[in-house]
Amino acid sequence: MSKRTGLILFLLLAAVFLVLNRAAYSGYFQDDDINAMAWTRWNPALEYLKGALTPVYSHSYRAVGFYFYHATGRAFGLDFPKYVAVIHAIHLLNLWLLWLLMRRMGSPPLAAAAGCVFFALHAALLDAVWEPMYVFDLLCGTLCVASVLLWARGRWILSFVAFWLAYKSKELAVMLPVVLICYELWFGGRRWWRLAPFVAASLSFGAQALLLHPDEGGNYSFHFTLDTIAVTAPFYAGKVFLTPYLGFLLPLGAVTARNRRTWFGLAMMGLFLFPLLWLPGRIYSAYCYLPFTGLAIAMAGIAETAKPAVIAIFFLLWLPADIYRLNAQGDDTLKQDRDAREWITTLGQFAKTRPAVTGFVYKGFPDSFHNWSGEVGVKYFFRLLDTTVPPVDSPEGAQLLKKGRVAILNWDAGRHKLEIQTP
Repeated sequence: MSKRTGLILFLLLAAVFLVLNRAAYSGYFQDDDINAMAWTRWNPALEYLKGALTPVYSHSYRAVGFYFYHATGRAFGLDFPKYVAVIHAIHLLNLWLLWLLMRRMGSPPLAAAAGCVFFALHAALLDAVWEPMYVFDLLCGTLCVASVLLWARGRWILSFVAFWLAYKSKELAVMLPVVLICYELWFGGRRWWRLAPFVAASLSFGAQALLLHPDEGGNYSFHFTLDTIAVTAPFYAGKVFLTPYLGFLLPLGAVTARNRRTWFGLAMMGLFLFPLLWLPGRIYSAYCYLPFTGLAIAMAGIAETAKPAVIAIFFLLWLPADIYRLNAQGDDTLKQDRDAREWITTLGQFAKTRPAVTGFVYKGFPDSFHNWSGEVGVKYFFRLLDTTVPPVDSPEGAQLLKKGRVAILNWDAGRHKLEIQTP
């Protein structure tokens, strides 16, 4: 395949992706977005650059992703479509990197293209390419695939830099050194000594996260039990082909394809999924983004052994179901985003009046918000980073109402409207 033909096909795939996901530009931020934007809005960029370089876990939590919020927040404010354009550009960059990696590993053009199409349009990744709050997953995917590609090209120092920044985007990258070990077993020259800094950094980060900073009882706490696996494994298996449990058939691909690219892709997917299987408090479809980069490679490996007609039949069966799921999930996301838009824009308009209030309490909030979401927007618009916004009927709320001029954020669920009451 010539470079010109490859470019035309890539642009065609990009156009199909943008058409199918055009509704994303009508969405809006969620509570996690505004919370992150509040912290990054009022902190200097140097804080995140320091966090990206430090080997200490507690001072560098997802520094690369937060720097994204800092830079885009300064440039775009609350202009949501511009954020979507950036994350779509990152997704398309990841497709290009996957293509380069699969071709580097020896995948024929048709098989590599099949893997890229499967990854590009997969409905399970909708939240990751619609909601800025999952930019951590996209950036981690970019840097992990780039690290493997650089490793394959013999640029091991640059590969280590990409791995380091990938971990500073999201903790799933801690498994990347094991992915590189798999690459060396099946494709490399057994350059084990070069992997030493990767393994050392991975062990250091993992030990700090598990031993020094455990999230005991929180959503990020690990539960190493069979009951946990019984919940998480079926969820992620059902996302592979958008059918419950069908993903458990993937290991058969390793048997039928019988090539190293399928083995490597499945290993890469399994390794990046492994930490997620022990997190029952954090089960989200968007978390499939990084593991599915490995799935794309595995699908390309399986496609190598299939006739073009079989590949065409697969996509003729899979694409309609995928597009149906994408549209249905997109409609649900837009409903949630409309509520979030109402909450944020109403609070922003209230902030412009420069109200003389000393605190906030809330009475209800949109269904998509978390239990801490009463303070969403307050931190962003009023620069009250250490404030808490309790429910109006809680002891904390009652005490706050007695102290001074307190605004009540009253969410009318029936009308999907935020009413702000001041004394």
